[in-house]
Amino acid sequence: MKSGAVEFLTKPFRDQDLLDAIHQALDRDRAMHQQQSELARLRKCYESLTPREREVMALVVSERSTSK
Repeated sequence: MKSGAVEFLTKPFRDQDLLDAIHQALDRDRAMHQQQSELARLRKCYESLTPREREVMALVVSERSTSK
């Protein structure tokens, strides 16, 4: 949704509906930030690999994806 809208509340709405929507948005935001942090950590680990280690990793990953 545009501008990050998560929920549409139609008037009149109960206070609890608003609080539930806020909690839901905060939970989504928290999960997104955790995922971004984990991806940043993995990128940092990957960047620390030597070129040969990256080559081997690519081969292992491609083999795992074809063996399913």
